[in-house]
Amino acid sequence: MELLDELVLRHITSFLDPKDIVCLHRTCRRMHTMLPEVVVTEYQWKGENFHIFGPRGGHWAPEHYFDGPVLPGNAIKLESSVLWEDQGFGNRKGELFVHLMRPSRTGKPLQIAEHRQLFGIAEHYEKKAHKVLGKEDPIIAKSRKGDFYRFMRNAGGGGGHQLKVKNFRVKATLCEVKN
Repeated sequence: MELLDELVLRHITSFLDPKDIVCLHRTCRRMHTMLPEVVVTEYQWKGENFHIFGPRGGHWAPEHYFDGPVLPGNAIKLESSVLWEDQGFGNRKGELFVHLMRPSRTGKPLQIAEHRQLFGIAEHYEKKAHKVLGKEDPIIAKSRKGDFYRFMRNAGGGGGHQLKVKNFRVKATLCEVKN
């Protein structure tokens, strides 16, 4: 390692995950002074309150809720919370879920991973829900700089289905490499 040029080592780190940069960073003083800094940062996102009605036909009618911002680093954890309910009678179908999206050359982003039933299925009464997703979940483990999260909603089809959501919050913990 002592013989490798600084430019070469910096280029090598551009292919490494942040955790690997931290490990390499700790190998010697030269690495510590030369390699980029790895920083853990928290971001907060909010979804708008809504009250939607499902279509009369079909049973699965997902729709776009909102897109989070482009990730400046790898996700470590997503914490989500909501106050929500379905129509209050009959079958329960209301759900929120999230996709990990990656930009592509075609301009249409690719879905890399999905986490369905972020809080389960909405209850007949207003209820607070909270969920923490960590590295064991593919939408976290597969994330990388430049990706974004797409939040989806489904009231359910078949007539009469509703989904009411208030105070949807997401706290994203990211690991960023600072050059």
